[in-house]
Amino acid sequence: MGDIAWGRLALVQTVSQFGGILVAFGWGAVGAATVAGTPIGRRPAFFRRSLQARALLYVCVFPVLALLLVILTRGELIVSILGAAVYLLPYLNASWYFTGEGRPKRLLVLDTVPTIAGAVLGLVGTWMTGELWVYLLFQGLGYIAAVSLSALVVQRSPQDADFVDRTPLTSLLASQRHAVSATLVSGLYVTLPMVAVQTFLPGLQPMYAYADRLFKYASIAFLPIQQFFQSWVPVDDGGRRRRMRVASLAAIAIGIIAGALIAVLSPWVSTLLSVGRITVPITVSLPLGVAFVGIAAAAVVGYACLVSLGRVRALAISTAIGAAVGAPMIILFAIIGSLPAVAWAVAISELCVAGYQLMVLRGALHESAARPNDLLEGES
Repeated sequence: MGDIAWGRLALVQTVSQFGGILVAFGWGAVGAATVAGTPIGRRPAFFRRSLQARALLYVCVFPVLALLLVILTRGELIVSILGAAVYLLPYLNASWYFTGEGRPKRLLVLDTVPTIAGAVLGLVGTWMTGELWVYLLFQGLGYIAAVSLSALVVQRSPQDADFVDRTPLTSLLASQRHAVSATLVSGLYVTLPMVAVQTFLPGLQPMYAYADRLFKYASIAFLPIQQFFQSWVPVDDGGRRRRMRVASLAAIAIGIIAGALIAVLSPWVSTLLSVGRITVPITVSLPLGVAFVGIAAAAVVGYACLVSLGRVRALAISTAIGAAVGAPMIILFAIIGSLPAVAWAVAISELCVAGYQLMVLRGALHESAARPNDLLEGES
């Protein structure tokens, strides 16, 4: 696959992530912590109801996303339509459910293995044919297997045989408004750099795609850590306050270490993976490394600690702050033609999000210290 095809695939994946937020509709963000705090007997019914809602959202989002991708790829019909169909599928999975259950083996066997198998077969198929759609086809089959197997295992659980969740879909979706608002706004400034570079700096898009992909790989590598804290922090045994502090400090420390590695290694890794054709300069990798510190902190402080406290509204506010600060700068710097400045705008956005969430968490812990019997305060 050439540099142009690689850049096109990265664009499809990035834009599809934003569409996927509308399909996941908050469950991917707060679902794990919610499951961890839900009685065991009601968990499968909670998942099934969410799957029904997400399947309906998939049908609604797919045609809009496909049309948008056709426009952005300048008429690549097959790649755009197939890419939209494929990259919305992961948002139907049960990864957040297994995380909330604290069942990493289920997550590995039922979700991770089929997904990786599809990607590997897709790479082999693309190497043999030179066609990007072959990769998308096999990746899609892997996602379908993961979603189907996960849903089957959850639905066959006997734990909720006498419980049926009859919550209307409208009420169910309304209950996710703060969570989906947070992920939507976050997705805006996560997706915006790639779109802005594609629009105003198309010649640099393949290079930024490499930088962005390496950044995303680091986020994927951090995901098990986030998932651990999402299932560990909410346990109500009297030690949540201490676990929140430990989780927050650990996330910041890991973020600093990983961010330094992103900054230092991205130029070398990009050169290696592209066989010398593309090198991500340190002027781009450094701000993305700084951005990862904010990503790691917010992933744990927001989606493990604040969700456990019922402060989901704070997630929406924090991402709104990040978007308000970062989005105008991203567009402005892309128009000016400075890719390093675009990357620094991303870093500033992520640090604003993490900073606000840390401030809210600190205030909540101080309040809980004064009222130890009222740690969990839900929001409407």
